[in-house]
Amino acid sequence: MSTALSSGVMSAGVVSPDVASAGAMSTAQHAAVAAVLVLVLGAVGSALRRPLLRRTGSSPSAVLGLLLTAAVLMGITLPDQVVPGVGARLAACLDGASVRTLGGGWAHHAANVVLWSVLGVFGTLAVRRPGRVVTAVCVVWAAVELAQTLDPVRSCQYVDWLENTLGAVLGALAVWAVGRRRTLAEGPESIPGEAR
Repeated sequence: MSTALSSGVMSAGVVSPDVASAGAMSTAQHAAVAAVLVLVLGAVGSALRRPLLRRTGSSPSAVLGLLLTAAVLMGITLPDQVVPGVGARLAACLDGASVRTLGGGWAHHAANVVLWSVLGVFGTLAVRRPGRVVTAVCVVWAAVELAQTLDPVRSCQYVDWLENTLGAVLGALAVWAVGRRRTLAEGPESIPGEAR
């Protein structure tokens, strides 16, 4: 914890003095900015809904679920501000020495897997390409984790990225497994390439 205070990150919801003097936002300001970001990203997602529906031919609820889930997850993970010291925070992230600002623990790890599994489910239902969905989540959230070094209140953690990717994999596998079970239950004549 002394590393957290000496490197100027938030600990237990309180911004340390060196971060505050660098112009960092308070916890309440972060929450307000994150809420606005979620709303803006939700509006952008809604605008993208029709073109994505035309392109994929997927169910409207799957596309809407994908876009809204992505908006919420981006809104709660993207940095809210840029504060000097990015180089040191990036080096700490790449060394795996970054500190957790939200307490961590099993609930944090579970949330990382569960929330991103919802993205994996909706993404797979909307795009129908589980591999592409998992790859997109893996790449996008690696970039988000690196972008978190812009904000001293955020914490770039490779473990978060791995958990996010695991969640997307589990969500995509769940959709695949249900689809596979449904296909097998309908009989061999419903499976393409099977003899009738």
